[in-house]
Amino acid sequence: TLIGARFLAHPMNPQFQDARVVIEDKDHPATKGLPPELMRKDEWYGFEASPRSKPGYRILATLDEASYPNKAMKIAFIDRDTGMGKDHPIVWSHCVGKGRAFYSAMGHLKESYAEPAYRTMLAGATSWALKLEGEGCSANKPEAAAK
Repeated sequence: TLIGARFLAHPMNPQFQDARVVIEDKDHPATKGLPPELMRKDEWYGFEASPRSKPGYRILATLDEASYPNKAMKIAFIDRDTGMGKDHPIVWSHCVGKGRAFYSAMGHLKESYAEPAYRTMLAGATSWALKLEGEGCSANKPEAAAK
């Protein structure tokens, strides 16, 4: 419930690959001000199913699977495709009760946290989760909830 998708696997050989991330929602505080797409290196998670079909999930960014070559992972000597096809969400948000949940399947390399675009995303996501900006979940601002 908190994350919204079940991790399946990630590619190996190489584990970290360059790929294109497409920003789908430019209005969310986490993605506001980001370019329409980012080229970055990460460990690209595949999920059993996209959270897009679940009510209340807001997909913020997707992974362009055509931009990276290796989507296979060996699991117990079985080659398994970790790709999700044309709908491969990689960043999303949703509500859990009156709380706000943000999920990013990026950030597996320490270098990620030096990237200006990724830092902008995390700062915006934190601001949204703290109800300091953006819509979603509860109209109560932190100061109203304290009364």
